[in-house]
Amino acid sequence: MNFVIHISDEELSAALKELTEKQRNAILLHFFQDMNDREISELYHVSHSAINSRRDRGLKKLQKLLNERK
Repeated sequence: MNFVIHISDEELSAALKELTEKQRNAILLHFFQDMNDREISELYHVSHSAINSRRDRGLKKLQKLLNERK
């Protein structure tokens, strides 16, 4: 998508790399590019609920991964 997002926190960066590409993209576009689910769903040509699900599953996995690193 030609977005460059720099993550300075090494733990967060490593955890994000462990997510699926779809989960990672949904999270990065939402939180770092300030895009809403409608905008992301239009970008990927999928339903709003698919983007919401990807982000939710990704956030749960991300939380688990970060908690394991503590």
